[in-house]
Amino acid sequence: MTWKSPLALLRDALRGQRARERELRNLVSNLPYEGLEKGKQPNRHFPGNAIKTTKYTLLLFIPMNLFEQFHRLANIYFVGLAILNFVPVVNAFQPEVALIPICIIMALTALKDAWEDFRRYQSDRKLNNTPCLIYSRKEKQFMERRWKDVRVGDFVKVFCNEIVPADLLLLHTSDPHGVCHIETANLDGETNLKQRRAMSGLCISVRISCYYFCQHPCR
Repeated sequence: MTWKSPLALLRDALRGQRARERELRNLVSNLPYEGLEKGKQPNRHFPGNAIKTTKYTLLLFIPMNLFEQFHRLANIYFVGLAILNFVPVVNAFQPEVALIPICIIMALTALKDAWEDFRRYQSDRKLNNTPCLIYSRKEKQFMERRWKDVRVGDFVKVFCNEIVPADLLLLHTSDPHGVCHIETANLDGETNLKQRRAMSGLCISVRISCYYFCQHPCR
């Protein structure tokens, strides 16, 4: 891995931001750059395909969860009452007893949040490791990869009744008229099939080097 100066990293980050904010995106095929390090990839400015819906990490779970719990006024109120019991003038009962209820409540809430976040982690891991087919220039065929390995500029092959791993540009279909039907129930809840047509003027075989100009992905 080559060393880059902070100025070069800043300049590269600004270029990536400008590339992402353009109304029309210039996408380059990854085939000529297969096997190169990330810094030499033409589409390195675009984010990857891995999803992450978790809120916490193992190291920052306790401080982040406490920060979130103390955003609730009820927790601040009961903690304030427990602190006041340590003042001899205003204490009503033993200070240690006042801490037991709020500690139990916050511990149970933390366990619930940890379990929910762990379930989200399992769901993310299952989706990110779902297999898909990506074309490899070295192997000269579609190779099995994972959803999180899909990058902007890759050629992805999708079969009938398969889930689409990313926002894809339709280049070719098995239909002689270049038509396919997709279901977007996971996005908008609509179960009716939508018709999509492959781009005209493209050859069937995958070229080594090509460029695409397209709009931003639909949100």
